[in-house]
Amino acid sequence: MSKLDFIDYICRPYCMFFREGEKEEMACRGAQVAQLLVASGKIDPGRLPVFEKDPAVWQRHDLFLGIHLCGVCEYRAEDCEYRFDDPPEDAEPCGGFILLALLMETNRLDEQVLETAT
Repeated sequence: MSKLDFIDYICRPYCMFFREGEKEEMACRGAQVAQLLVASGKIDPGRLPVFEKDPAVWQRHDLFLGIHLCGVCEYRAEDCEYRFDDPPEDAEPCGGFILLALLMETNRLDEQVLETAT
């Protein structure tokens, strides 16, 4: 799977932090896990849900994803406003977090599959 594919199906559509041509070799933990699930056939990149900016979806899956993604993400300590003790009102999780939350919300991915990938 090429990096361009990864950017096309995870970063560009879901991540507010993605900037074309900047630091494309970097990826959040959520995107890394999503890429592993695609590579193992657990997620079909051709059937991903359309991005919905719905914080209620993120909050419903926040406890689980916070432990399994954010707890081990290298960006959490300094770069993740979403996980700050006092986050800005407009803080969003990373694109990988959003994608995985949407997949869980639409019953296309369950906690057990995610646990084995993280």
